[in-house]
Amino acid sequence: MQQDNENQITLFAKTNFRNKQAPFGIKREDRRKHIYVIGKTGMGKTTLMENMIIQDILNDNGLAFVDPHGDSVEKILNYIPSHRVNDVVYFNPADMDFPIAFNILESVDPRYKHLVASGLMGVFTKIWANLWSARMEYILNNAILALLDSPGNTLLGISRMLIDK
Repeated sequence: MQQDNENQITLFAKTNFRNKQAPFGIKREDRRKHIYVIGKTGMGKTTLMENMIIQDILNDNGLAFVDPHGDSVEKILNYIPSHRVNDVVYFNPADMDFPIAFNILESVDPRYKHLVASGLMGVFTKIWANLWSARMEYILNNAILALLDSPGNTLLGISRMLIDK
């Protein structure tokens, strides 16, 4: 179902308006904007997203997909054509056999250092909610900002900063 990019539509279903069946969906141009899919559990939100992604794959369009539950990605990978297999980057943070290194402190634009530090603090707050204190927040935030100010650091530098003499 290849169409020119401007008129390409991701199909949702067919309407039966006045006994005339017509496909309906969302234009590719509109897909470049945010899509907000809401509904109760079991109403088809994931199925809608999977179908949109499968159509993108079949139309040879590139995409990025974050699967928070890990259930859909295996299904979607089955639709990757053999000539595009080498274009796929599959990042599974739960895969301990083939871990991928990711350094969130690497090459951060100085304009965004406080944003990165704030994001990390949000994660740490959730992880250690029962142990959290204002003093801990102050120390960790300043340690992260210090690590961001010098190149080549990782989050492992936090413990070295606090323990080494």
